[in-house]
Amino acid sequence: MMTTLHIVLAIVGVVLIAAIVIYNVWQERRFRREADKMFTQRRDDVMLGESVSGETGGRRGEPRIQLDSGSAEPPAPPPQPEPAPVSMLEAIENEAPRVAPVKPVAAESAPEPRARPMPTPEPVAPARTPGPAAPMPATVAEDDDADPRTRASGLDALTEFIARFRFTTPTAIDFGPLLAGLRRIGKPVRAFGKRVDGTWEALSSHPREAFEQLEFGLQLADRGGALLPDQLDRFCRELYELAAEAGGAVTCADKEEALQQARDLDLFCMDVDVLIGLNIVGADDSRPFTSEAIHGLAGEAGLRLEADGTYHARDDFGHALFTLANQDESPFPRDGRGLVCSGVTLLFDVPRVADGLNVFDRMTRLGFDLAWRLEGRLVDDNGRAVSEESLNRDRARLAAFYQGMERRGIPAGGERALRLFV
Repeated sequence: MMTTLHIVLAIVGVVLIAAIVIYNVWQERRFRREADKMFTQRRDDVMLGESVSGETGGRRGEPRIQLDSGSAEPPAPPPQPEPAPVSMLEAIENEAPRVAPVKPVAAESAPEPRARPMPTPEPVAPARTPGPAAPMPATVAEDDDADPRTRASGLDALTEFIARFRFTTPTAIDFGPLLAGLRRIGKPVRAFGKRVDGTWEALSSHPREAFEQLEFGLQLADRGGALLPDQLDRFCRELYELAAEAGGAVTCADKEEALQQARDLDLFCMDVDVLIGLNIVGADDSRPFTSEAIHGLAGEAGLRLEADGTYHARDDFGHALFTLANQDESPFPRDGRGLVCSGVTLLFDVPRVADGLNVFDRMTRLGFDLAWRLEGRLVDDNGRAVSEESLNRDRARLAAFYQGMERRGIPAGGERALRLFV
């Protein structure tokens, strides 16, 4: 039989449970609002000319540039239910928000595009594998006056969060667990060790010599988006765990400043992360293209069929310039026989190609040649005919587009661009 005390205790328990539930719901909504404020913004969809919601934390692929058809009509202001077709390059120039360009860094530069010879981009150092990040204790005061932008290790303060590790005495240990942990962060990480003789080398699991100093660079942004706080925290925690185990001191750059730098860099990268596409389609549905004809013409133009089933144009260093793909998405057969398609697409990854104006010229000339020899039509993604006049206008805007990358200190096709746009 329940007493008055039992009843009172039951009521108090119900009230406490209800209060806890209400508090948790309120906390969840508050955190969701804060997260929305931090990571959500409005930006224009450069493909459609309409305003969409975007996240600085993630870029989900490159918009395709709609080539200028020569129409005199201005684009309809975003957002509009059915915007007027406009040149993708014009849309990019007018897109908001913009990030003010920063002073270029002398560590990397690219030559001005020349008249029409084939591009010869610089050789690119291979990107290192990604790694983890995390909360950390107070950092050790920096004890080196060297400019971080010109470190002998080769790390880049414009695009990487840099941490330095000093051993108490020169040490050779198994870095395998550390490197494996860093790879799980989700952003590329580069790691270098300084030997006693002052030589820097890429860090490996089993070094053959002892290191007195290590440097780690966590990339601030890539095509997955900006570096996130939890990734940065995991990165720093990994290094502090190493210091506790191996004996040493860790120096890290300012975290809040690095996260803001990552967001700014990601916004800039979203502005320039585009593809230019040209389509060669049949004059009518009754006249498709054969893979035999395409195989022969691509080979004459210096393109080679690769494992992904598309034809690639490459420079003397093996860097990709543009591709020729089946518009129906089926890969071309290895022997170039037995496939029929309704059209093919030429694609040019703008930020990854050095001397891009010359590559643009080569690709568009090939597009006209393929359209003539296959008895088809050269059109943009909206099915509008492409003319020499419209391409000339787009070429002029593309030149200004590349100048913006130069001013930012990230020239197209350079070592920085190849690390950021991967």
